[in-house]
Amino acid sequence: MKRLFRITAIVVLFGVMGCSSIGQATVSTSNLIVKVLYPTQGTRIAMGQALRTIIEVRDEAGMPVSDAHLEVSVADATGSVAAVQTAQYGDGEVYRSEAWMIPHRSQAGTWTINLRASREAGEGTASASFEVKESLSEMLLHKYGFWVDAPRLHDIDPMLMKEQGNAENGAIIWGGVRPMQHIYLENWLEVQWRRGDFHITAADQARAFMLGKIGNFGVYPVRELGQFQPVQFKQWAAWLAPARGQLAQYDEQWMIFYAPEVDRTYVIGTMVALPPPGIDAHGVLRDGFAVHPEVQAEGTAPDPLPVLLPALELTIPSLGERFLGTGTPIVLMWKPMKDLAADEYYQVEIDYNYKETNTVVDYATRQTEFSLPAELYDRPNCAIFNWQVRLMRKTGVGTDGQPQGEPISYNSLYWYVQWLRPPGTPSPFVPVCPNPQT
Repeated sequence: MKRLFRITAIVVLFGVMGCSSIGQATVSTSNLIVKVLYPTQGTRIAMGQALRTIIEVRDEAGMPVSDAHLEVSVADATGSVAAVQTAQYGDGEVYRSEAWMIPHRSQAGTWTINLRASREAGEGTASASFEVKESLSEMLLHKYGFWVDAPRLHDIDPMLMKEQGNAENGAIIWGGVRPMQHIYLENWLEVQWRRGDFHITAADQARAFMLGKIGNFGVYPVRELGQFQPVQFKQWAAWLAPARGQLAQYDEQWMIFYAPEVDRTYVIGTMVALPPPGIDAHGVLRDGFAVHPEVQAEGTAPDPLPVLLPALELTIPSLGERFLGTGTPIVLMWKPMKDLAADEYYQVEIDYNYKETNTVVDYATRQTEFSLPAELYDRPNCAIFNWQVRLMRKTGVGTDGQPQGEPISYNSLYWYVQWLRPPGTPSPFVPVCPNPQT
């Protein structure tokens, strides 16, 4: 009499988005026993993330079986088959299928995997459910009416760092880092949008739009905007400029264009530290953007979008200018914003590094210039003093007697001076500066 063997098949479903209980796996038999051990009660996977099956097959004696044929069918939330895969036997005495990406813009909800394991001696089937949820790209599309691909250069797992405003006027910053000593692999994508056509037809108008209507931009402070040049971005006439970031390895670009399909002016900022070789990293990050006029977006962000007066324009000293010693005062200057009201003042923010710390000190003035305090020279520092200015409205007085207030203008660009000691001059502190400064 022909002997029937029992085969146990174990399916393991991997997803990078975590898991939650949504349903018990089901088991049916036809000569073979099939058990779905994972997911036992469901897994949540975001669209755009990878699904992979790992299957273990054993005979009735518990020994691994290496010659079974394994077929895995994936059905979406509507019951339609989304993918059919086979699994190959390999290391670890298990079968593995190729990673399969859950398609973007699929139907969110409960999906099902159906397994059929067969061998000459018999076969068995089993099924298990898991949940597919919208990715951040889908959520942004529904809230704001535009699509952006996740910024994943260097295989970075991105996070949403900023989300402000609403579908009419708003901003997001999305990206992440991978630590490498004191320098990080980074990629960041910023999208800002404003309702209407601002009729930007010249480079100086593009710059004025960035400083006046966008204001606070960049995941890190921006030192300088380069010259805007006319370019074509997909179907839109655009303006593109390089920018100097806070650190030398921050490679930045800023693009402005009007999309008449949705009556929005968009700014797309891209920043990459140590971009992957052989590609246009900025182009890769930008090309995942698209508007969708058919989406009736009415979303609101968790945080409001600040609407302030234009950023102040710094004038003197020039960006990165060098000074030796304290013989000549270092006078910081900027263009006046307007005639100041009685409760208005300029806040000058100075910051500098030493070891692994960053010290920030604020000063108040009603003048359009400020002398860098001489006492900072002998405090432990790395000889780089960053500065920026904004207009404030006084709301009170601190315990130190200095005014406290709320900003009424955007921050200026983030300039710096080098304040060095003349050769041969002793220092009251040991220079310890492990991190890049500019």
